Amino acid sequence: MPGNAVIDREVEGLREKGFSVARSVSVKVVSLIIESYPLPAGWSKDTTQLMLKLPVSYPNGKPDMFWTDEDLLLANGGVPHKGDVIEEVDGKKWRRFSWHPKSWTPGRDDIHTFLTFVDRRLAQVK
Repeated sequence: MPGNAVIDREVEGLREKGFSVARSVSVKVVSLIIESYPLPAGWSKDTTQLMLKLPVSYPNGKPDMFWTDEDLLLANGGVPHKGDVIEEVDGKKWRRFSWHPKSWTPGRDDIHTFLTFVDRRLAQVK
């Protein structure tokens, strides 16, 4: 599958930063699940499982949206903006954040820049 070596290197980089990362592959996507992903203040808990779906064309194709634990809410108990859809993937329910990066440049952008995008969204506690 295209991108396997790239994904392998980038997952290894996440592990070197101390993240526990599981990976599953389907016909359409490579799913990465990062355990205990840290959350900024304003959320109902301090960490979440974070799922990223990378298209098989990655890194030429960009990741889109991200998923967290189903029970992740705002600290006040509210449902996050554009995070109101619950989806089941491989028997587990996930909260989908329908946020889409506006740009993606293969060769420059990678999992780390996508995580920066995720972090910016999570910092917008609303």
